[in-house]
Amino acid sequence: MTVAFSVRARSGNFRSLALSCHTRPAASILLGVMADQESPSKAGGSPAISLAALFLLPVSPRLHEGDGNWARAGRWLPLWGLATGILYVGVFGVTWRYFGEYHGIRWIPAAAVLAVDLGLLGYRLLSGSVRLVTGQTDEDHRSLALTLPAILPVVLVAILKFALLVSLRRGHWQSAPAGAWQWDSIFGHLGFLYPQPIYRPLVLMPLWGRWAMSLALSIGRPAPNASGRLKTMANRSSLPVIFGQWLLCALLTVVYCSGSGEHVARSIIIALNLLMVAYLASFALSRKENGQTESTVTAIGLVGELTFLALYASLSSAIYWY
Repeated sequence: MTVAFSVRARSGNFRSLALSCHTRPAASILLGVMADQESPSKAGGSPAISLAALFLLPVSPRLHEGDGNWARAGRWLPLWGLATGILYVGVFGVTWRYFGEYHGIRWIPAAAVLAVDLGLLGYRLLSGSVRLVTGQTDEDHRSLALTLPAILPVVLVAILKFALLVSLRRGHWQSAPAGAWQWDSIFGHLGFLYPQPIYRPLVLMPLWGRWAMSLALSIGRPAPNASGRLKTMANRSSLPVIFGQWLLCALLTVVYCSGSGEHVARSIIIALNLLMVAYLASFALSRKENGQTESTVTAIGLVGELTFLALYASLSSAIYWY
């Protein structure tokens, strides 16, 4: 049994911390799936999961806009990130099997993942960045015009993300570590839960991106022109839950990115840098937009994804030959 501290939003311009002591199982705090004990309605977790999916997909923002379960939807964003990563692994694996590679470079698998990402599952992250550049608010539901300020971020993000996906290493050791310290000897029996090294960053990229969105919800306060669902999600965000999810993401990163006990420090560097970058970016965009909006939160998700891929590309070169 543990004592949990929940963060609530008070009336006014600043967020205050209300320390309420609840006795909860530790697993419920880490996953964030238990409703607040002071909430008047104790709805199940399934609606909140569905609402989190709606927040991430390119659907009408007016769907279920007044649903009270938006208060818990933000806690499910990292889980949907994990599911998205598993789908990316399937897309990459199928296209790699049928189209192969050219001189060791997997052009078509990387392009297929990029198409699914920017065209569907990561569209909201990209569109949020474009809205920030063009100055559109959450309440403005008009289609974006094909102007240079709108096209430029799309082109730059597409090029950068494609280059990072193409550079993913297959996972051959430069110098194999001692057998007792290789993760393959420890986690190899897990089967599909411990995929080949080239697939692992595809799982972690959307996971870290959606976790960064959860962190952004808790930084600062909602902007006056933010959507109603964003205000509800941000006002009920919980820092202990977010930190617990960061620990789980960091643990998976250590298992997936290290390869052996000799490289654990590099994986920890990735997790710590993602925490720092997501926090600083959330703070900066919140100041710029006078609070958090759907555009700032989704843009932070894109920042988290690109930061992870860049860190992984840099640090994995010290582990794998290619």
